[in-house]
Amino acid sequence: MSKNNENYCSKWKKESNFSAQHLLISKRLIHDMITLARIRPTDTVLDIGAGTGALTYPLAEKAAHVLAIETDPALIDRLFSKMQDRSNIRIKQSDFLKVSLPGSPFTVVANIPYSITTPIMGRLLDQPAVPLQRAVLLVEKGAAQRFTAIPVTDPRILSWRMQYDIRLVRTVSPHHFAPPPQVDSAILLIERREEPIVLTQHQPKFTSLAAYGLRDPRLPLFAALSGVFTPPQIAKLARELRVSREYPIGRLNEEQWGRVFHTMLQHVPPYRWPQWGKSPKGRSRTRR
Repeated sequence: MSKNNENYCSKWKKESNFSAQHLLISKRLIHDMITLARIRPTDTVLDIGAGTGALTYPLAEKAAHVLAIETDPALIDRLFSKMQDRSNIRIKQSDFLKVSLPGSPFTVVANIPYSITTPIMGRLLDQPAVPLQRAVLLVEKGAAQRFTAIPVTDPRILSWRMQYDIRLVRTVSPHHFAPPPQVDSAILLIERREEPIVLTQHQPKFTSLAAYGLRDPRLPLFAALSGVFTPPQIAKLARELRVSREYPIGRLNEEQWGRVFHTMLQHVPPYRWPQWGKSPKGRSRTRR
């Protein structure tokens, strides 16, 4: 760690009453994140958990509009004090989970609060109609590994990956922050697929199928999907997927899940399709 970073770290620990926040202090990492985001002069960019503006102000040099979202009043004051003549920055003191998202395409570049990583991801990715194009996020490494795991056994994450490519770019060590966290972080790159595996209008149906099929990822294909597909359909589906009917459903990749879903749409009557909270035959099913 550089001497300047050590001094900043020491100063922050003494002055801040908000020790749960880990502010980004590495200029090199800031540069790398903004480069990954491929910001254009016409872009709108969100900085979630803007802190003191380490990302906000460099982003404003690249983008048309930057929305900096921060909840901490002390940090909001510091953001405003550094704005100077930046007319393309808007600062909002709010919980991101309650902020109205842009109605037109936008990008996110942020060192997000680790304690609400999954809710933030859900807010951005649960609804495919949200016009997020790309996100470069600093998250806790364990969370990044969960979002990018292969195979996918979490139905919610699987649904996200029908619309977005999610990639762990690299590990980030604690010394890039002040105060340093106790765990490694990671850069997570999220990019909207040019051709989604499942069309936006079908996403709710796919999410129900994924939740039904992955209620136990260890189940063989024939058992996991038996309430949806008939035995002959499952046999044909297994051949098309190039797996056996005993293949664990939790080991299917995104493309194979896309094939399962489109086969359901084409060949299974709607009354057999899974519905959220219910089995295709009307039996109660616990929401997972």
